[in-house]
Amino acid sequence: MAVISRGAGFCCAILFLCSTTVFAQGPPAPPQPASVDEEVEPRIVGRSGTTLIGVSGFVDRAFSTEKLMPFNYLIQADGVRFVTGHIAIRLGAAGSGSLGGDKDDEAALLTGTGAPALRAFAGGMYFLRPKSMISLYGAGEYWAQLTQRAERDAGSIVFKLGLHAAVSSRASLFAEGGYGVGLSRGSEDELVTRISAQLGVRIRVR
Repeated sequence: MAVISRGAGFCCAILFLCSTTVFAQGPPAPPQPASVDEEVEPRIVGRSGTTLIGVSGFVDRAFSTEKLMPFNYLIQADGVRFVTGHIAIRLGAAGSGSLGGDKDDEAALLTGTGAPALRAFAGGMYFLRPKSMISLYGAGEYWAQLTQRAERDAGSIVFKLGLHAAVSSRASLFAEGGYGVGLSRGSEDELVTRISAQLGVRIRVR
């Protein structure tokens, strides 16, 4: 019995020392969150409130049954603002030069739709998947010719399909093609149509 009592007393002493050590050390400290030096921005096309500024180059040509109009090469600057998660508005201006055309009708080609000129445009865009890195979009725009304008010129409506790809959190590339119709007829009362192809870059500023 004396041996058992000594063993029990020895075990109690060990338990007392262990508990004293644990309470002296206190509970383990919670893990510290990893420090974040800077905010990592998502690489997406855009979202509500996003603003993009772009520069692009493209070719454009107008057609009618009466005239062979020249190819126009253009430099364009535009701004895109997402007003909802999928819908954006676009405003901009473009200046153009020409290449080719009907040399027998050079005087007529100096003015009107299809002539090298400065123009302004405004329209809307709809992005299918704006919160991803790549998105298809459709657009509709009104083009108003500011110089070399014909007397009856009422501008053009242009419809476009495009592909927009984010290459970083700020920069993106886009490519698009368009088809348009003049709102006024040509000098011979003919319908004037146009096609365009465009390639450019945009930078997110907000």
